[in-house]
Amino acid sequence: MMLITGTSTDLQGRGIKYMTNEWLEFKAYTDTPIFLAEGKQSTAFIGRFSTTIIKKNKGFNRILTILARGYLFHNADGSVRTDDPYERIDKAREFLCAWCSLPYETVTNKALKFHTSFPELHSEFPDIVDENGAGWYYRYLHSLSTYIKKNKEDITKKLHCFAEKKTLKAIEDKWSRKLIQFQYSIYNDRSSADFPLLFDTAIADALVLGPLRTEAVVLSDEALDKIRAYNVDAKTERLMITHAEYYIANKEPDCEWVIMPRTNISAYLGSATYMEAYESRIPEGFMEKKPEIGGVSAVKVNI
Repeated sequence: MMLITGTSTDLQGRGIKYMTNEWLEFKAYTDTPIFLAEGKQSTAFIGRFSTTIIKKNKGFNRILTILARGYLFHNADGSVRTDDPYERIDKAREFLCAWCSLPYETVTNKALKFHTSFPELHSEFPDIVDENGAGWYYRYLHSLSTYIKKNKEDITKKLHCFAEKKTLKAIEDKWSRKLIQFQYSIYNDRSSADFPLLFDTAIADALVLGPLRTEAVVLSDEALDKIRAYNVDAKTERLMITHAEYYIANKEPDCEWVIMPRTNISAYLGSATYMEAYESRIPEGFMEKKPEIGGVSAVKVNI
């Protein structure tokens, strides 16, 4: 199938975001967030996150792996580094700690060699964690909360909870526990069963996957015509296009199935429930899907 691709610079200049441009996704997790609600019912302004990701800590397998790949393999301008990524594994772990860091320590058990605050990493990663230990994700949450608080009249009520201190406190408490879990060693007996997502596993996946894709996969006119021939509503069509693009971008030559990060795709499409709302409307014959496990499922798209 003939595909159209564009560099990240081209796509940014056109004001377009694509799920398959992984460098743009990395930038969405590391650049200063800019919030701009486009309609009272829209939740798309919260970026690559969703209420499910924020409240339930789902989807972080992809997020942490994208972050690790961006740090291990790329320079600040997106170009691919020439040094050995395996020599930077420890620094990649610090990068993830900095991104997740809270501006206060919650670990009281001195027997644990883990922390939830990493202000000492500010000098190494000044844009990712500040001098007080507030990491990128913490600052994102509080910036989002402030924006919603100031613009409640223009924002859907289902997001108003993020402007409440008690909601933020609950999210931070849950995040602090998750951050401790992330730091367990991949060799720990508990890790695989109790804490399936670790910094170690994210870094291991990053090393296998290699550099981020800096070009977007865009369907040809012929492929788009095939999807439009199903004659579905606009939102279902958008989901089908996203499925097809992601499938083509990530399909391995020796396997017809691709792991689809459902939680992250819903966030990309602007709603935590996008998949749930519209996937059932996708006509039979377009794709086959295996049961969902942990926010992901294997799919085979017929395109």
